[in-house]
Parts: sequence; C-alpha cells; structure tokens
Amino acid sequence: MRLLILAGIVGFSCWIASEVIELSIGGYSPPVYYLTAGYHLFAGFGIWGLHTVQTKAGKSLLSLYGAAATFLTYIAISYFPIQVMNSGLSITEFIDQNPLYKGLGGLWFLGMMAFGVSVLQVKHFPAWTAIVILIGTLVFTATPLLGWPASLANVSNMLFAATVIFMCLHSLGPVQPWGGADR
Repeated sequence: MRLLILAGIVGFSCWIASEVIELSIGGYSPPVYYLTAGYHLFAGFGIWGLHTVQTKAGKSLLSLYGAAATFLTYIAISYFPIQVMNSGLSITEFIDQNPLYKGLGGLWFLGMMAFGVSVLQVKHFPAWTAIVILIGTLVFTATPLLGWPASLANVSNMLFAATVIFMCLHSLGPVQPWGGADR
C-alpha cells in the first residue's frame, strides 16, 4: 500500500508541475505533455492506495467503483498526452478524431465523483477533501465544455492535486480517522 500512496504523491506532483508550467507559458509544451503523462501513469495507483486506506475505516462500494474506474482510466490514457503532442492537433481536435477518449473521460468523471462521495461516506479523510475532489472534478470537466478560461481549470487542478497529496501524506502516517462533527 505504501508504494501505491507514494506513486500518488509522484503522480499528483507531476500534475501540479505541469499546471504551473502551462500557466506560466500560457499553453502546452513538451514538458507539460510529459509531466501530464507521468501524472496519468502514477495517479491511478495513488487513488487505488487511498481507496485501500479508506477501506480500513469502512467498506464502500462507491470507493471500490470510483478507485477502479479512475485507476483504469488513468492507465488507459497515460500515453494520451504524448499522442496529442505528436499529432500536432489541439486536445479537442485530437479527441474529436479519437472518440474513445470521450468515453474514457466519462469513466474518469464518474469514477472521481464516486470516489469523492465515498470519502464523505466513509469519513476517514476530512470532508473538505471530498468537497475539493468533487468540485475539482466538476471544474475540470466543465471548463472545456462550457468554454471557461483554461486558467480556471489550471488553478482548480492544482488545488485538487494538492488535496490528493495531502490525503496521501496523511495515509503514510498513523491511520486515524478525523473525528468531530465539524469535518
């Protein structure tokens, strides 16, 4: 389990780094694509690790579904950023020409929403972490669909990733539920 959690820290750190670079240069570049590929490769293992930790506090089918769907999606799209970079197309154009990625995006969305709700349900992690996961998932998905500025998604993604890293770091220490009604 420790390796899964460490993989999550690596993956979500890659995501933060890619978002910082993307914001600073105002778009995509090879480092952004490679860091995003690293994020995809490792992040699913981290979510699976968080599911494993959370399951010790309480069983949840939502957590199992969410972690499994997210893990499978991240593995399936790990090479996606490199494909986009090498295609010369925008992400939207590439997805339009490869509709399988729309389905994988939907699977990721449902998986992360289920996992976020399961965090509220199981109550091992603070409730605010679930809220950040849920809002972050919604903002990430809605930004291209509604034409919101990419910088909104960049900032949201960094907060989302930092929250998952917090959960991972918490999971490496003594396992104690966060008590209190004010979670």
